[in-house]
Amino acid sequence: MPNIRQSVLSDGELNQTHLASMEILSRGGVTFHHDRALELFRSKGFRVSGKKVYIEEKDVRNALETAPERFEAIARAPQNSRWIGGDDYVLVPTYGPPFIIEEDGTQRPGTLADYETAVKLNQTSPVADITGFKYVAASDIAANSAYLEMLKMSLTLTDKPIMGSTDDEEAARDAMEILKLVFGEKFREKSVAIGLINPLSPLAYADDMAGSIMVYAENRQPLIILDMILAGSSGPIQLAGLIALMNAELLAGLVLAQLAGPGTPVIYGTTSCPIYMKTGAAAVGNPETLLISGAALDLARFYKLPCRTGGSLTDALAPDGQAMAEGALSALNSLKGGVNFVLHAFGMIGGYIGLSLEKWIMDEDLWQYAKIVSKGVSVTAATLCPEEIINVGSGGSYLTQPETMKLCREAFYSPKVFNKFDDVAWRKFGGRDLGRRCRDEIAKRVNSFQKPDIDPSLEKDLNVLIDKLKVKRGQRF
Repeated sequence: MPNIRQSVLSDGELNQTHLASMEILSRGGVTFHHDRALELFRSKGFRVSGKKVYIEEKDVRNALETAPERFEAIARAPQNSRWIGGDDYVLVPTYGPPFIIEEDGTQRPGTLADYETAVKLNQTSPVADITGFKYVAASDIAANSAYLEMLKMSLTLTDKPIMGSTDDEEAARDAMEILKLVFGEKFREKSVAIGLINPLSPLAYADDMAGSIMVYAENRQPLIILDMILAGSSGPIQLAGLIALMNAELLAGLVLAQLAGPGTPVIYGTTSCPIYMKTGAAAVGNPETLLISGAALDLARFYKLPCRTGGSLTDALAPDGQAMAEGALSALNSLKGGVNFVLHAFGMIGGYIGLSLEKWIMDEDLWQYAKIVSKGVSVTAATLCPEEIINVGSGGSYLTQPETMKLCREAFYSPKVFNKFDDVAWRKFGGRDLGRRCRDEIAKRVNSFQKPDIDPSLEKDLNVLIDKLKVKRGQRF
């Protein structure tokens, strides 16, 4: 594997940023709106004033000593388990949008049927490594228990590693109970579900997020701790200041996780970006977002933590040229920075507000391209092939050479939906534009979907548990 990593921050700048973040944590502190978290900090000797916790550099270093640099995300099907950290990275679909965005830009609230379609696309994807969570909000079922239906689909319609619920502390506890049933003795010994945590910028953790950190960490389940600071709004307009604030917030979450469960894997991440000053909206597709992501990758490497940055990010409101241009820049920026966990790799559109199924399919081809570029060129005595070049000589052709005949079907990537035909062949096969080809691919995969194997008795017990937890959340049948 070639070393393709590029840096945004120099070694000196990393040290400066670290020291600035330590000053923020020790002098400014971080607010935790969770009584049990505050009590844990007090019991470990931290200075706590009201709801504000002051964190010293030694506390950060102690936390870094127990947080692993790399871990394995376990799947129901062992062959689908994936390592996260070091030189390993995983691709994960979009997370959390309220809307489905159609090809023409029309927005509509997501449904559970949309969510099911996304789960099936994930399971059948040749490049998606992890079954995400909240691909789109399911507006047609009870909001306080929708996460239960989503978890059930993740565990029964896929056999890849999953992300779990962190809607609130109760949802996190429910997720642990479900995982304990499904994974049995592997639970707590292995990483079976990854939780997503967002600080409340600037410098705070809401009750639900702090509680979810503690629940996951107490069960040794991995966490992605990532913020979305808006430069000029919830954070400094100067990018260096935003990065120092980001770093302080993420390290505060890391410290809480390691206090609650030493050895809990923590992925360092960000979705921070500038605001578009003409509207006040997040400018996810801006070039400054790439610089912030690159700095996060540098800092994660500095602290020897796995890192999460953006996938195919865009502010476009339809799966158009802007969506793919911004998405391609974002994807390559993450890969070249040494990303380990790529969230929003497929389908993200409109600055996180929507899931586009057409863009999901486009993104799969995009990531296949990016993965090939990231591997570089293999240079060996065999691949340099001087004898073949000499034998063909001047003016010859390589079409009939044995090596060409041997490798012609697999030497180069053949895209799923991007067009490589000339005009005559393209029209012969229907002259379908990219959107139509994507819709055809979606229909083909959903219609041919085969549910992965799951023990019928386990699935029955899972359904019983899900129904019990729904009742607990106040949903009656």
